[in-house]
Amino acid sequence: MQNQGGGGQTGTPDTTYNLTAILYHALQGVENCKTYEQDAGGQQDLAQFFRQAGDQQRQLAEQAKQLLHDCLMRETQGGQGSQQGSGQGSAFGFGQQGSQQIGQQSEMAGGQSGGLGGSSGSSSY
Repeated sequence: MQNQGGGGQTGTPDTTYNLTAILYHALQGVENCKTYEQDAGGQQDLAQFFRQAGDQQRQLAEQAKQLLHDCLMRETQGGQGSQQGSGQGSAFGFGQQGSQQIGQQSEMAGGQSGGLGGSSGSSSY
């Protein structure tokens, strides 16, 4: 079901929009639960509840992240055949030629990539 404010208005497929929204809100939930756990003071039963709720939100975020990855891969592979000749392989411009260019740019910038999928060792999520 398409809702108002969803992917249809942004030009993004509804599934992608919905998964992105779930991921965002689950990660916000993790942050909120950490705050609630700290605010529980010495009440161990409340702290434990908030910790469990945060763990569930984290698991939901991980599941949404994997599903979003799969969804984006299907979207980009579906359009890749018609765009290969132009050097564009995805909605983000990360085609075969595009990723080579990004790799070359990152080598020139010191060899580290701070791309979307990169891991920096610490994350607020």
